Amino acid sequence: MSNEDRIKGWRSRRKDSNYAVGTGVADWRLDPAALFEAKATPAVLLKPLLARLQGEPHDSVAARRAVYEAVQAELDAEITRSEIDETLADFSRRRLRLIVRLLEQDIRAGAQVFAPGYMPVKLVAEDERLAAAHARRVDRRKQDEAREARRHASRNDIAFEIELPQGEAGDLTILRERLHALHEGHHPLNAGKGRPVGRTLLALFVYQLRVIHGESRIALLWALVGPVVLLTLISSLYILMGTHFILGMDVQTFSLLGATTWIMFRQIVFRSSTAYISARGMLNFQGVTPLMCALVQAFIYVSVYLVVFAVLISAGHALGLITLPQSWAGFILYVVLMGCCGAAMGVLFGSIATFWHFFLRLAPVIERFLQIFSSVFFVSEQLPEHLRPWILWSPFAHGMQLLRSAYFEAYDSQDASLGYFLTSLVFMMVVALAAERLARPNVQPM
Repeated sequence: MSNEDRIKGWRSRRKDSNYAVGTGVADWRLDPAALFEAKATPAVLLKPLLARLQGEPHDSVAARRAVYEAVQAELDAEITRSEIDETLADFSRRRLRLIVRLLEQDIRAGAQVFAPGYMPVKLVAEDERLAAAHARRVDRRKQDEAREARRHASRNDIAFEIELPQGEAGDLTILRERLHALHEGHHPLNAGKGRPVGRTLLALFVYQLRVIHGESRIALLWALVGPVVLLTLISSLYILMGTHFILGMDVQTFSLLGATTWIMFRQIVFRSSTAYISARGMLNFQGVTPLMCALVQAFIYVSVYLVVFAVLISAGHALGLITLPQSWAGFILYVVLMGCCGAAMGVLFGSIATFWHFFLRLAPVIERFLQIFSSVFFVSEQLPEHLRPWILWSPFAHGMQLLRSAYFEAYDSQDASLGYFLTSLVFMMVVALAAERLARPNVQPM
């Protein structure tokens, strides 16, 4: 732009009665004290922008753009000078762009933007939306920082401390005094050693029983009804085909062992895996770990289904439908070992779910697939020779057939291997514990 063009522009602006050289120069500067306040209104940017626009050439889009860029540069300089947090700086830049967009729309529409009290019509609503989004980003960042701090404390085995509101500090002092009084009542030998593991397990066991009693009575009833329904379906299929004995085993007892043991296994897998990832509330208590919560669930359901076995076998024998086991000890041992398999699978599933939250939705699909290859509906000796390896790769099939061998005097499985079953069980436990150790920092107290 030449000097003649500048003089012509000055003369044309001077003809405007609302214009004077240097108009609003005092209002040009951004106020850092008000600019970055938590509840600053859009006026802290709008007023300096209007003052500068009125005092500079603004007859063309290019001239106004120069003013907008100057204000943007001044805002960036204030952000750098005041060392403003990047989240708040981004909000201020977004607010300036919003004001420029709405202001430019009004100028092109012929609105009197320099009139006293002017403000774009949509500015308040749009600024509130922008402020709400900024507040969400701030909250999300605080949550991420708190989560990372908890994870760091857990991985390094250090205390995680948070700043409490003043109203809660007194309550915390009272709670500490009462906890100290409770700890003084412990046996002197246990002082300073923390709560014994046995006591913690017993407390968790009692708590979970009360939860089941208060909320899941139907679940306990289904523990009896579910096996009855499944064994009825299995027995019906064999009876309809004219089969009443399978390799010397009566169909009703054969179905009872398969149905009840697998339902127990399935319940342990699902309950223990869910308990592992939902133990965050319990972790605030001394000595409680996610692994402990999962094992308590497994122990509860092993105990429940041992009772279910006793009820169904006794009632079925009284009705002449179920035969009694040849060895109660061997039968109970293999039921407990299948429960241990379920506990290992549950801990493994729960550990995976801490990294991939969608995984537990796939757990029922995996369980159904395993059920087909686990000798629930049939044993490997019923199949042709070339199909048996497809069943015997599963350690659960070995466990189920060893269970039936211990129960029935007439059946002694030639395919099931006790060594393979126990080795697989130990391997699953080692893998589950390794996965739990990796996943433990991801389960933080609530």
